[in-house]
Amino acid sequence: MEIKSPTKQIYPFVLKIRDLSGQTGHPIYGNELSRFGIAGKLFPEGTFEVHWKTAFQFNLKYPSPVIKALHFGPLHSDTRTSIRLGRDLTGIGLIDAIDDKQIKRMLSEQNALGLNGRINYVQDPISKRNVIGRFGYKASSPNLIDQISKAFRDELGVTSVFYPNNPCSARASTCENLNNLGGLEVSAAKIDEIAEFLKVIPTKSFRNNTYPDINGLGLFTDLGCDSCHRANLLATPNNSSQTFKLYTDLLLHDMGDGLADGLQEFEARPQDWRTAPLIGIGTHLRSGGSLLHDGRAQSIREAILWHDGEAQPSRDKYLKLEASQKLLLEYFIEQL
Repeated sequence: MEIKSPTKQIYPFVLKIRDLSGQTGHPIYGNELSRFGIAGKLFPEGTFEVHWKTAFQFNLKYPSPVIKALHFGPLHSDTRTSIRLGRDLTGIGLIDAIDDKQIKRMLSEQNALGLNGRINYVQDPISKRNVIGRFGYKASSPNLIDQISKAFRDELGVTSVFYPNNPCSARASTCENLNNLGGLEVSAAKIDEIAEFLKVIPTKSFRNNTYPDINGLGLFTDLGCDSCHRANLLATPNNSSQTFKLYTDLLLHDMGDGLADGLQEFEARPQDWRTAPLIGIGTHLRSGGSLLHDGRAQSIREAILWHDGEAQPSRDKYLKLEASQKLLLEYFIEQL
């Protein structure tokens, strides 16, 4: 079943593009479909609509892109696409405050629990070394600098010392002229300033070390939610005495075929997703946000129902709860 809904759109969103292997961008359209061009110099690559389909299990809806008005020719039949939803950036700097030792400890604890959480080792754009990924839905960026630089490149077509090549889809001569307009378009110093700003976005709305309902905490533990959404992964930002519990392990987990998007990012397979931090989730939802990589979940309940793969046992336990217990669990998560 397919529903085209003019009132239910995902904003802001991007459409990632990969080849059949899921690892390489399209030879013409690059890593993302650009809906914007450069006035008088470059046409937009194309556009797409978001159509909503219904999954068989639990009657849940998910977004499917319908690409239109491609200016530089059709995509190949084996092209893979994935809608990604932009998220509230409040607290994103907390992830940068986690040291590698903590993530490796999470990995050891996962193994002891019999789970298969994995680190996504990615390439640092400057050192070219393989380092631990932690940012993004598939943990494909190692730090804020990389995350910001990729956003400039893929979503705005803005070059930097970290990613100096313009993802241009026009004729070779047009792209060459654009690349020679005046060198890199954003300096490393500016990217550093943005990163520092993101690290200090106020986190006053985050509740830590307080549990409004002890029964909700007990259910969170009994269902095994805390096996991946870990309360012992702690972030202490620079120049702060406050410690935050992120409720994540920052590891990749197989979440089942229902969430698989056909894309691979470094060691993250199509069905692998980084455990989403739950800190601030209630504030995010109350401000009109939605959950999961493409915004398909409009509530905590829907997000839980989409859990499969390694998370299926926890989801199945949730389904067996009484209605009042489900509400207690959801309320507890909303307060994190």
